[in-house]
Amino acid sequence: MIIIGERINSTRKPITAALQDRDAAHILSEARRQWDAGASYLDVNTAMMRADEPEFMTWVIELIQGEIPESLIAIDSANPAAVEAGFKAHKGRPLLNSINCERDRMDHLVPIIREHKPRVIGLTISDEGITQEADKRYALGAELIELLTKNEIDVDDIFIDPLIFPVSAELQAGNVSLNIMGRLKENYPGVHTVCGLSNISFGLPERKLINQIYMALAMGRGLDAAIIDPLDRRMMATITTATTLLGKDKAC
Repeated sequence: MIIIGERINSTRKPITAALQDRDAAHILSEARRQWDAGASYLDVNTAMMRADEPEFMTWVIELIQGEIPESLIAIDSANPAAVEAGFKAHKGRPLLNSINCERDRMDHLVPIIREHKPRVIGLTISDEGITQEADKRYALGAELIELLTKNEIDVDDIFIDPLIFPVSAELQAGNVSLNIMGRLKENYPGVHTVCGLSNISFGLPERKLINQIYMALAMGRGLDAAIIDPLDRRMMATITTATTLLGKDKAC
């Protein structure tokens, strides 16, 4: 399981404050704790810095990789200038979080992707917005796979997010996303699936428990990566246990 640590996100007030104050110690503490807990990538979102986002994206990536040279970053931005700045600052191969089927976003990001060849998360969103219709979300995922492979990104470097909707709003939301994952894995061997898993429990009590159970279910349908808090020890234990039960942990 590829763990994308979600904590260095400027929508979190402590991170916004740390960015504004150039508080390197706080950023590095978040990075180190997540990396040591088992993160494969550290998601970095500096969107709240607005016009200065490219500068802050560069600063955070250089800061983290200067302290943890082996770390890899998931560059999380809707701003193509910040994405490109992140690619230029990053040592090694980053993960782009993310591209989707919105035409303007494609037009801006595809040339940058072709140049820098990152691994890529694709969201099943189009110019029509977010849809709950399973067939449309599957089709958007397929479209992204075709687009990225045509632009020299190998299927092993593509992660499709089918989007997770809350079961509190739509009872079958969990099943729908699982089915989309299964279809994508079956029809595009080698492609990966990823999700922001905690959306499944929005509006419900016992959210951590719900997230843990859904993680195990999703792994059973081929989920390869998740954007989560790696400091959640119960979630990490769930992932380890599910990995064993799925026959992917030699000698247990």
